[in-house]
Amino acid sequence: MKKSRQFRQLVLLINILWILPIWGQSSSFRFDYVGHINFPASAAGCGSADTTGGTDVWGYVGLDGTDYALMGVMDGFAAVRIPDLTVIDVIPGPQTPGCYWHRDIKTYGHYAYMISQMIGTNEGLMIFDLSTLPDSVRYVGSYVNGAEITSHNLSIDTTSGFAYVTNSARNGIRFIDLADPENPQDVYNLIIGFVHDVYTHNDTMYVSEGSLRTFSIWDVADKTSPQLISRINVSGGGYAHNAWPTDDGKYLLTTEETVGKTVKIWDIQDMGNINKVGDYLGSNNLAHNVHTMGDLAIISHYAYGVVLLDISDPAFPEELDHYDTYPLNNAGGFYGNWGAYPYTNNGYVYASDVSGKLTLLKLVEFPVGTEPQETVLPDKLTLFQNYPNPFNPETTIEYQLPENAAVQLKIYNVAGQQVRTLVNSVMPSGMHAVRWDGRLDSGEKVPSGTYFYKLTAAGKQQIEVVKKMILLQ
Repeated sequence: MKKSRQFRQLVLLINILWILPIWGQSSSFRFDYVGHINFPASAAGCGSADTTGGTDVWGYVGLDGTDYALMGVMDGFAAVRIPDLTVIDVIPGPQTPGCYWHRDIKTYGHYAYMISQMIGTNEGLMIFDLSTLPDSVRYVGSYVNGAEITSHNLSIDTTSGFAYVTNSARNGIRFIDLADPENPQDVYNLIIGFVHDVYTHNDTMYVSEGSLRTFSIWDVADKTSPQLISRINVSGGGYAHNAWPTDDGKYLLTTEETVGKTVKIWDIQDMGNINKVGDYLGSNNLAHNVHTMGDLAIISHYAYGVVLLDISDPAFPEELDHYDTYPLNNAGGFYGNWGAYPYTNNGYVYASDVSGKLTLLKLVEFPVGTEPQETVLPDKLTLFQNYPNPFNPETTIEYQLPENAAVQLKIYNVAGQQVRTLVNSVMPSGMHAVRWDGRLDSGEKVPSGTYFYKLTAAGKQQIEVVKKMILLQ
């Protein structure tokens, strides 16, 4: 009996020693591309943007466990089933004045709330009942409190059941009680001076104060008497755009939406002595929003795409991966990735672009010290629908190659006459985009009408794909 017990103890010890290296093994992450869709957009342009039609994206898990992306689009509010990227519903939202379609979305229980910087159809704080998914979304109505119709940003503290909404004057934040989710009630309006974004969790509110170049932190446990805890003055800073704390509340990441201004990491463990400990900036030198998730930060970085950042050592943030949602260029303007949502049920990341594009990525974990497997490319050539469509006078055509190939992309009119050659070269595997301007080199316009774009790729075999588009001059 004694011998048998000693043998079992020895086997147990061997098993523990064998498992220990696995327990201590750290992981890294990467993005895998899954797919994308394009929503209608305006080709009129706005500021440095060439095409506008998309804004914020958020997520929701249905009662049956299905993931949904909720995106602010030119037409209003869109609900998209994941991972097949099926558009379940689009509910109209306000559109005046149209330019950038500023919309922001958050969820609380089985409800979604969306604000806009516009007036018109369904203006105000739009309320959506998501319990009717997967069939549709029930539009409950819009909440308007007096002259408070438009807003730039909102946050919902799910721990307290309050929404924090920037007010129409952009000089403060409305505290809105969601005890009755379909009948919100304003409780307080905190006047600060200037507010761009707000994030609140566990009754701690982080405010990005825009042109004031400051970030403030508030105790909002008492909804009618919020207390300022600390304010960060960024020396030589840009436009204070958004702020997001780490899960443990020890650090705060901020963006400044100004060319050349870094994403900053602040040690906020001592609110009386906040210090910057780290910086990061992608190659296009313009970051938009940052979110944190454990030791990771996910940044919507405009033309550079979606960035995956390791912040386990806040003093030395490390870029693990990035996915370029806007392969046309890497300029430092308002192109490409606007929003990124990383908190999905099944490890997806949603990325929304200014152009109206919704990209679905998969967050993949692999052991450090091993070579990550190559991202699986589609086994066939894919030609996507151009966007915007109809267009005037410019549009974007995207295609994806499973292998290196000799590519030709040509435009034809309805009579079959070739109008333009956009690509005629060997292209590497992966995603590509090209812009077509419906004007001749001399500046003369191509006539309005229906056109066809044909992609020919000669790799292991030659494949041709044709799609239709409409030009309205």
